[in-house]
Amino acid sequence: MKTKGFIRLASCYMLLTLAVLFVSWIGSIYDWQGVQNLLSPEGLRWALRSLADNYLHSPVLLPALILFFGAGLWADSGLGQSLWRVCSGKHSLFRKERRGLWMALVVGGIYAAACGVLAWGPWGIVRNVIGTLEDSPLAKGIWCVISLGMSLMAIVYACVADYYRSDKDIVRGMSCLFVRRPTFFVTLFFVTLFFSALDYTHLLACVGVPDGVFRAAYLVCSLLPLIESPERK
Repeated sequence: MKTKGFIRLASCYMLLTLAVLFVSWIGSIYDWQGVQNLLSPEGLRWALRSLADNYLHSPVLLPALILFFGAGLWADSGLGQSLWRVCSGKHSLFRKERRGLWMALVVGGIYAAACGVLAWGPWGIVRNVIGTLEDSPLAKGIWCVISLGMSLMAIVYACVADYYRSDKDIVRGMSCLFVRRPTFFVTLFFVTLFFSALDYTHLLACVGVPDGVFRAAYLVCSLLPLIESPERK
């Protein structure tokens, strides 16, 4: 059932892309204002040139790739589950788990404080040339900063709780979400294909849909595959 759910979602965007192709062809026949035909030679050349680039520049692809490392460690090490158990109050933790959780929180707090000092301290190492965070190295690398912090907390927890005993365990944890949710990247490809086709054909502009609505819908639809049930071996 879970696999079928994935097929339906990915196929849905593929069918929508085919619909865009057809409607753009109809629009070119009836000379709709501003509509570009994807089935024309120009449309084919655009698709061949931009298909890979559009996918690589998806608004969530790079953040997902980076955050999957840290979030995968949280899931594989048990840190996320332990936090949930403590917050829900439904289950108690073993002594090593409690010790590991407190150590992880301490490390996370120190890491957050260090990032704060770098961001707003007197040195300005990670700020831009005028001393602000807008378009700064820290802003551009924020996903790496978050993922590294999550990774450090998870590794400390797993080592103290005696769940990780070698670097092999850490590497396995970093790949955890790539194993559990490989279909996310496949579905994201079809989402990108659909919205790229919409953008090229100008169909939404023809019917008066604002660009801000288009970008918001693109972002939301790119995140939808994350809520699918994870793959299980």
